[in-house]
Amino acid sequence: MSYRVRRLRKQPVGLDITAFMNMIVVLVPFLLTTTVFSRLAVLELSLPAASSGFDKLKGDLQLEVVIRRDALEIGDRMGGLLRRVENTSKGYDFQTLSSLMQQLKARYPDKLEATILAEPDTSYDILVHTMDAVRVAKISQQGHSGQVELFPEISVGDAPVAGRELAKTGKAR
Repeated sequence: MSYRVRRLRKQPVGLDITAFMNMIVVLVPFLLTTTVFSRLAVLELSLPAASSGFDKLKGDLQLEVVIRRDALEIGDRMGGLLRRVENTSKGYDFQTLSSLMQQLKARYPDKLEATILAEPDTSYDILVHTMDAVRVAKISQQGHSGQVELFPEISVGDAPVAGRELAKTGKAR
């Protein structure tokens, strides 16, 4: 008996990717429409430089804005406190701070640096508003509005302990 061996010829099976392509066609537009595009704004900041004895010789403004719980203190590192802007009923008075920065910029047009010193419990929002008021001023002239650069090179640090009252009494105001 001779057996005839019958062999099956195997054909490669075609890959059916129709369902996958349909899913991609639906998924891609869905993902694109639900994507949130965000714009990040980054400010370059630096730590305050250690002051040396040579700073006094220049006679130049070393602008410092100290954020206290009850006020904003504008001062010169070498000359001391220039102005204290008390809080209003709505909070910090950034409008007055901005106008003071404009006055200082008019006196010192070449000055670009400012230091902002904040107390440890200062909120991030208050710090950003203060930085904005020191960096640029919003102006409007004859129906046109714009921004004027004031002190764009900002350093951020910790505020010194509040005044002599704290040293004498041992408690904060």
